[in-house]
Amino acid sequence: MHPMKRINHLNSVALLALAVLLAVILVLPELGIAAGWKPKTTPYRLVSNPFIGWSLVVVLGAGLVLIRAGSELSQCMSALVFVGLVFGLAIATGLFWDPWLSPALVFAVLPIQKAATQGLQSLASSRVAGSKR
Repeated sequence: MHPMKRINHLNSVALLALAVLLAVILVLPELGIAAGWKPKTTPYRLVSNPFIGWSLVVVLGAGLVLIRAGSELSQCMSALVFVGLVFGLAIATGLFWDPWLSPALVFAVLPIQKAATQGLQSLASSRVAGSKR
């Protein structure tokens, strides 16, 4: 399999990029690179609450690993469950913590939702075509 296909499994490269960006923002202070984030910005909130930021990175990373396991049907189903989880996280994040991170989460996960639903549609249509024979 082509390396880009492995990285972009179910169009997940946008969410992978967001998880890496969040991790980089969280690692910068640990490396001694002091970025003067302005208060009430997303990077400032991430650095000032590292538990929430690292929890987000872990959840996104674990979800990206889980959608690669199993058959095509189970990958699509787990991807849709993961999309629902990220939508819930985006709602909670937008309401209670950082309203600017919420759209980033939603827009990063939308390609996964589209790819998973298209995968399920193709599986269903192939199964229906196979049963008509």
